[in-house]
Amino acid sequence: MLGAMSDALFSSEVEPADTRYLWRLWLADVLDLATSALVGWGALRAVDVDRTPRSLVVAAVVTWGVMSLVGGLSGWTLWRGMVGLRLVDASGNTAGPVRGFVRAFLVPVDLVLGPVLQRRYGDRLLKMQPEAVPPLSRKWQRGLGWQGAWLALALASVWFLVMPTRREALGYLKKLDGWKCCHVKTPPSAFKCSSSVSRAVNEANGGDPEAQKIVADCPRASAEMGR
Repeated sequence: MLGAMSDALFSSEVEPADTRYLWRLWLADVLDLATSALVGWGALRAVDVDRTPRSLVVAAVVTWGVMSLVGGLSGWTLWRGMVGLRLVDASGNTAGPVRGFVRAFLVPVDLVLGPVLQRRYGDRLLKMQPEAVPPLSRKWQRGLGWQGAWLALALASVWFLVMPTRREALGYLKKLDGWKCCHVKTPPSAFKCSSSVSRAVNEANGGDPEAQKIVADCPRASAEMGR
């Protein structure tokens, strides 16, 4: 038994840094990439610009770059914190924003090759490695601010995905379903109707002339505006 314990201890001591916690970091990187796409999409909806495939890709890439840069500065991202890992250099310090940003371009390669080669050559090149941080430990709690910021952005993005943009709300109220929403007691889609009316009223209160005209022609919106 002592021999087996010694072998296990020895193997853990000499295990290369780019193979440690391989699957936990792989999962965190995949979920961080997905979160970047979500936040980028939400940002486009928040500013109400045309959402073409190109603009969605650009927004996701920019968000991923920012997340990686900040992750290099702090060692934390939302999902690294969730799986109990922090990315550091060989001395246990944060790798810094430059290496964090460069890692953004190497992660997709590691995500593809890592499961096959069982190594993260991108992290090895940058001399970055995961450090296990037990959830709810003091060190993990110090990273809650960084994790919480990305969680707040992700939740805000979900909100912007669910709620109609200005153009969607006004466009909906101009259509037949929008007319029913304005004039029929029970509209076809209660949530779409109420959210579109609320957005139109907010835009009208902000001085938007197109929204003011639509609200004036919509009894439901006019009643909400008069409250």
